Amino acid sequence: MNASAARRKARLAARKAQRGMTLLEIMIVIAILALIASVVVVAVMGQLDKAKVNTARLKINEIQKALDLYKVDAGDYPSQSEGLRALISPPGGGPAYMKEKTEPKDPWNQPFVYYNPSRNGGSGVEVISKGPDKQEGTEDDVKAGGEGGKS
Repeated sequence: MNASAARRKARLAARKAQRGMTLLEIMIVIAILALIASVVVVAVMGQLDKAKVNTARLKINEIQKALDLYKVDAGDYPSQSEGLRALISPPGGGPAYMKEKTEPKDPWNQPFVYYNPSRNGGSGVEVISKGPDKQEGTEDDVKAGGEGGKS
């Protein structure tokens, strides 16, 4: 009878080992995974915003280089009324100064804003992006170089 009781005890122990996790344990694991996922999403979204601001700055610099080439060929920057469209289809019918087929847009799918003359009183032109809020004249506007935009 001793051997039979020992076998029964061994079978009972084996069943307990095979039982798996309880519902509470599974819920705790899911909660921990959700917490980790939320931290990762917040970090990635912050990087996405920074990347869009940097992309806008690079695009503005590209537009300004195209404007400088236009000035060399035409003798002056495009007028305010011609705007950035003059870089795509120059008034004289020459080659385009940019690869785009339409007026360039920022990473938030808004057209860049062009000023001739510049608003800051300089003799040049100014190109800005309205930024994430898509409103001109706010703190998050993106300008060339390190000006404007969230960092």
